[in-house]
Amino acid sequence: MTSVRVAASTLVAVALLAGCGGDDEATGPSLVSLSVSKNGSTYELTAPATVEAGLAEISLQVDTPATEEHEAQLIRVEGDHTLAEALEVLSSDEGGEPTPPWLFAGGGVGSIKGGTTATVTQMLEPGTYYVFDVGEGEGDNVPSFAEQGATATIEVTGEAGDAELPGADATVTAEDYSFTTERLVAGANRIRFNNTGEERHHVIAIPYEAGATFEDVKAFATSDGPPDGPPPVDFSRALVTAVLEGGDSQITELNLASGTYALLCFISDRAGGPPHVAMGMIDEVVIE
Repeated sequence: MTSVRVAASTLVAVALLAGCGGDDEATGPSLVSLSVSKNGSTYELTAPATVEAGLAEISLQVDTPATEEHEAQLIRVEGDHTLAEALEVLSSDEGGEPTPPWLFAGGGVGSIKGGTTATVTQMLEPGTYYVFDVGEGEGDNVPSFAEQGATATIEVTGEAGDAELPGADATVTAEDYSFTTERLVAGANRIRFNNTGEERHHVIAIPYEAGATFEDVKAFATSDGPPDGPPPVDFSRALVTAVLEGGDSQITELNLASGTYALLCFISDRAGGPPHVAMGMIDEVVIE
């Protein structure tokens, strides 16, 4: 699964554990703190060794320059598969290859700028999770921050329980292969991101440049060749969520300015094939 190696510069999938254990509804979610920092020419991602299964608030703090964007994509594995094996799958340059049956998207925190913090709320089922900072620097053929050392392992223990996600102001729902939205407005939107499809999905929300049309954006996003002229969207203001498996949801935040946005998914089916945007998974939403 190569969530960050996408069109146009590959847009882009915990130092302390507190309040875990017991009844989810009685104690609230586990608080899971992740942090990314730079150490010389390499990067580090810290996480707790263990987390209680069930409802979790996962925060990502990024202590790097504001010019960088980082993510914390969780990957759940089944069986005896190493972090290096999972990273090799995520780092594949081929794209569109089948996903191994032992590897599953586990949510996490989408792309944020250095010097900031973001939090999502989601369920964690028992098992082994690897955390990868799948962000990357500018340029072609640039290794991800995970390939430069920003990885971690978390063992999720206990029983998942039956807690429910908290409420949200708005929703973004991914299906196979389209998006629907409700109540998105200008400003900070606390959203419920639902993946109701059978395939994995994420959301990339990109504002249009002045004068661009949906047809311009769709042609640009689905082109196999180099762009003809400047992009019709502003990549510097793109918002990217983590990748969820079909049937999963999380509470996250999208800070949207007024204007028109394209919603896209660049993930491929588990069986392989083209990115979902090439299968029609691109929609338009006007933010007021």
